[in-house]
Amino acid sequence: MTIYTVNDHPVHVKEEGRGDGQVALLIHGWSSSWYALSPLLPQLGERYRCLAVDLPGYGDSPPGREPATIAGYADLMAALIRQVTDRPVVLVGHSMGGMISLTLTLRHPELVERLVLLCPTISGHLSMFMNMFVAPLILAERLPLASGIAILFEPQFLRLTDRLMRPSSFAERSGVTEQDYKRLRADVRRRGQGRTRAECFWAMRNGDLRGKLGQITVPALVIWGMEDNTVPLRDASVVADEMPDADLRIIPKASHWPQFETPDITQRYVRAFLNTPVKLLNLEF
Repeated sequence: MTIYTVNDHPVHVKEEGRGDGQVALLIHGWSSSWYALSPLLPQLGERYRCLAVDLPGYGDSPPGREPATIAGYADLMAALIRQVTDRPVVLVGHSMGGMISLTLTLRHPELVERLVLLCPTISGHLSMFMNMFVAPLILAERLPLASGIAILFEPQFLRLTDRLMRPSSFAERSGVTEQDYKRLRADVRRRGQGRTRAECFWAMRNGDLRGKLGQITVPALVIWGMEDNTVPLRDASVVADEMPDADLRIIPKASHWPQFETPDITQRYVRAFLNTPVKLLNLEF
């Protein structure tokens, strides 16, 4: 891992690929880490200098001094881009990382060449399953008194999230391997992330992108799992309405992790999109 100091904040980054290549910045989602996008690193690394970040408060990156917000994360990633390259980058975002990528593009359009989004959060309103079973636990962590209690009972909380993770995150016929599932679960189990999780739950709500996506003009590939039980497909409908030129792909037998559940077809879509020259993409889009 490489540690970049961005706006006086240490950001841990998994760096792979061509050191002289165009930068591809990979941004994970809620309760996750750089590993969330690891299936794409070998493919992307053949052409790009890949930087897969641990957002502040997740993975090995310490939390920020201020409460987490989507705009704050976007601006921090923009500062990282300016630090490592003078060329526009390819943004790859999963879930909340997709919302951060879109927000970054809206706020700093000169920094982005194209977007690859996997099950991106658009409205910030998660699925009914998440709101019924997971949100109450997360909201409890946000309250001062409840937060202290949550810290005491964090091991029990982590065991509960383990039980909820598979049905909320993976399709019934998911192709995710047990090894990858355990590694993804380990990110959810990381201790001390309660405050960041709670802040990000509300940050996604406050980062609602509906009504704004039409301002984005860079080419975009948007991939969704047909059985996504975390970010509902109604958000895909927003993309279809507001970004009609986006290449929107819905994958069967995948839920919220198509890069792990259906890696072959996901990588095929990504490869086709990235192999198309930007000039042709701009003509199409």
